[in-house]
Amino acid sequence: MYKSLLSTLAFLLIFILTGFAQNEVVYPTSITKAVYFDVSLPLRDIIPIPPQEADRTWKNGVVKNFLNLRQPDTTPVVDMVAQRYQGKWISRGIGVNINGVGNINNVMPPDTEGDVGPNHYFQMINLSFQIFDKNGASVYGPAANSTIWSGFPGPWAGTNDGDPIVLYDEFADRWIASQFALPNYPNGPFWELIAISTSPDPTGSWYRYAFQFTDMPDYPKLGVWNNAYLLTVNRFSSGSTTYKGVGAYALERSKMLIGDPNAAMISFTYGTNGPYSMLPADADGTLPPENEPAYFAYKSDPNQLVIYKMNIDWANPTASTFGIDQSILVAFYSSNISGIPQPGTTRKLDPITDRLMFRLQYRNFGSHASMVTNHTVNVSGTAGVRWYEVRKTPTTSWSLYQQGTYAPDNVNRWMGSIAMDAFGNIALGYSVSSSTVYPGIRYTGRLVSDSLGEMTIEETTIVNGGGSQTGGFMGNGRWGDYSSMSIDPSAPATFWYTQ
Repeated sequence: MYKSLLSTLAFLLIFILTGFAQNEVVYPTSITKAVYFDVSLPLRDIIPIPPQEADRTWKNGVVKNFLNLRQPDTTPVVDMVAQRYQGKWISRGIGVNINGVGNINNVMPPDTEGDVGPNHYFQMINLSFQIFDKNGASVYGPAANSTIWSGFPGPWAGTNDGDPIVLYDEFADRWIASQFALPNYPNGPFWELIAISTSPDPTGSWYRYAFQFTDMPDYPKLGVWNNAYLLTVNRFSSGSTTYKGVGAYALERSKMLIGDPNAAMISFTYGTNGPYSMLPADADGTLPPENEPAYFAYKSDPNQLVIYKMNIDWANPTASTFGIDQSILVAFYSSNISGIPQPGTTRKLDPITDRLMFRLQYRNFGSHASMVTNHTVNVSGTAGVRWYEVRKTPTTSWSLYQQGTYAPDNVNRWMGSIAMDAFGNIALGYSVSSSTVYPGIRYTGRLVSDSLGEMTIEETTIVNGGGSQTGGFMGNGRWGDYSSMSIDPSAPATFWYTQ
């Protein structure tokens, strides 16, 4: 009877998961082209627009991220993969430590993001950017993000609305910079402004595109793929700004790289019962195989990592498809965290537990491909970073290769970013805070030869905090929405992190 019961449960579990994984694919909601295109002057010849403090009270009614649209699971859960100890290896330490763009715009959260190329580090925060050489010297800026779109005519002219992403496309030796434009808030249309450098030099000229959206494209995230730039957004309706569901998009990379004004965008949208706050895969190292679909992922509480795939057909865009590839069971976790404490104040910081944290990094090793990502979980009342590596081979589907929750003590760790280098080593960066530790920045990591599921490199401090954040809006201490761990394309065992 006992064996029969186990067999029945196993059968039901397999049946349910198989049914979920084979969910029907969808076809594009629309195929559109950029509504405007031009080529900028060299950035170095554009007078930087000075960063200014911004009146961002309008965001109280627009950006819904902090409202926890999907309430986290509150069931008490023992995290069976929690790492409650430090790693055994001593880090080689920090090479270059750059004091990046501060909160000169008086905006919370800062949306800190950046990427590294052969000769530059390019950092963007919510409303400003700065370009550095790799020794930390400033090459351009700080400047308002709108400087990149200076003289770009259209309804978006003069806007500087934020949620930026900058990426280095190492396969084309180009830079991608983006931010959204919401000039008619609360009404649409809305735009995503995307610029592609015309050369490897980010201070040169840029191809500039404006893609139009009926619904507000909030929390945009970009990724580089072999045949597209991938984009995801959380959509909020024009006028009412109610949540409408996720959007996933493919931008015609081959045309954008040559400045073709006819670059198209393939759109897939889901309703409120669909996936939430997806990340697009962002490829490093070696291009994905030619016919490999593009991948996306989100977490589904309490214990699933859900991977979607997009088959992109630029010859016949309406034949493109999007749907679930795999729903992978992971170790149970709890996303229920009331806030991150700080010394000397009752104000807590927002842990952002309802989504995966940027990036979903993809790396092709030939014999297999890996993707790594992370999110924040509750470990016995303390925030820790749950991280995953999933793998697939040319003949198998994605499956969980390793997982862990880094929480070696009672200091909170959250808002992480994870990446894997060309040799399979991993680095994980994050914020830290507790009632006795000011908010700061640290990292850990692991070697490819180490035991699975462990961060084996002793935690290293990048910045010790010097105070607590007591500002914010609507009673919520917004600390940040994302950070970024990147790999140096010219030194593929070197990690760069901005937080």
